[in-house]
Amino acid sequence: MGLASRTKGGSGERELAHLLADELGADVRRRVRQHPNDSDLLGISEWAIECKRVKSAPRGDVAMWWRQCVAQAQASGDLPALFVRADRSPWRAIWPALVLVGGARTAEWLVFEWTCESSIGVWCAVVRERGTVEVAE
Repeated sequence: MGLASRTKGGSGERELAHLLADELGADVRRRVRQHPNDSDLLGISEWAIECKRVKSAPRGDVAMWWRQCVAQAQASGDLPALFVRADRSPWRAIWPALVLVGGARTAEWLVFEWTCESSIGVWCAVVRERGTVEVAE
């Protein structure tokens, strides 16, 4: 990955952390030292967050990023949440539909076809409803 891509990715992670912190009133921050299977952001318990700030986001790429996000979430025992922002577009949240119906965390529920796509605001409403926010003090 080139320097420009890493810079754009880091900038996207900081931007998303700020937006989520404002929306949730939580201490959401970028994970500075990332290792394989680490989520990109910290501060929202029960969620493994993957952030992609890209030039474009074709559906095939989003499906590939979703699989990466699911693998990270399974390693930590958390729910996957993928946030994507293409140039000149708003942030979009992709997350498992099982959250809405209370399904068990089985592999079938984590396939891309069983995801919801929403705005940041809708995803944050779901997180608040589930009570998985670590409120900043």
